[in-house]
Order: sequence, then C-alpha cells, then structure tokens
Amino acid sequence: MSGTATRRSGTATRRCGAEDDVGVAPFWKRSSGPPRHAEVGIGFVASEAPALQVAILAALAGLQRGHQTVAAELAFSRGAEGRVVIVWRNRFVGFVPQTHEDLLLAQVKAAGTSGLTTEGQLYYDGELWRVWVGPPPDTMPQPEPGMDELPPPATTIFGFIVPATVLGRRDPAQRRPRT
Repeated sequence: MSGTATRRSGTATRRCGAEDDVGVAPFWKRSSGPPRHAEVGIGFVASEAPALQVAILAALAGLQRGHQTVAAELAFSRGAEGRVVIVWRNRFVGFVPQTHEDLLLAQVKAAGTSGLTTEGQLYYDGELWRVWVGPPPDTMPQPEPGMDELPPPATTIFGFIVPATVLGRRDPAQRRPRT
C-alpha cells in the first residue's frame, strides 16, 4: 500500500491516496505547477445561465452587480458525463457548449492537475448574467437558441419550494415590458 493511507471513521474504513471516480486528486497531489492557458479561439458564450444564476450572483461581489460587464479569470474542469465545467471564484458558473466541448476536454485532460484557465467576462444581457469565455469582444453576443437546456431552479426558503405568486412575482411569460 505504498502512497496510500487508511482513514478510520467510526466503524467504517476507507482507502485514501488514489483518485476517485470523478478525477479529483487528494489534497497532497492537487497542483503540479502553474495553470495552463486554454486556447478558446475568438470565444463563446457559456451555456446553462438560467439554471446557474444563483451561483453567478453569489460569485459576483456586491459592487460588481451594478456594472454591465465584469472581468473574470475562468477555470475549466471535467464534469459528469464528459462535460466541461466553467469555474469562477470556486463556483460553477457555466458549461462549455457542445460545439467547443471536444477541444476543451482534450486540453483539460492534457493539463492534468496543473489546471486550465483563460480570460473571460460576465455580462448582463438585460435578463440574465451570462459568461463570455475568451478575449473580450466589441459587443457581447446573444446566446444561440436552444443552448440552455436546464430549467432555472425553483425559489426555496429553508428548502421549501415557494410559488412565485406568493412572492408577488408573475410568470415571466406574462410580464409586461418596462416603459
């Protein structure tokens, strides 16, 4: 059992020292050097913004919410089912769209434990905060239709789902535009 240790917790014993199923290395094997820079071309909009608004808003500092764009140093990580996850300030803020997934998955695997990062921006598109991955464009593009597959999470208080009508919100489809 060279390079491994055994941890005892009550009556359970588990072996430590090898990577688990999702590829997370033990803390003593976390980093093997400075992170590598990801090649993302001209850039792209990360997917699943509606489902990850809570995480994006939690990662934004209070004063940053008043700005239209916020510069970000984004990191990439392997996710479940071969997806590539975008991480900012230790929070999952998006997924790499399928059009760029193969290229970045190969880069994440090649980077190993040193990590993979790139520049990006968070921007408010009038309805949601979105993540732009890559060098800043002249104007922020709108996401492609059908890019966001996950539904937004339900509003909860202490784990109980609260209907939007209780909070005084109407269905977004019935919302009148502001004048």
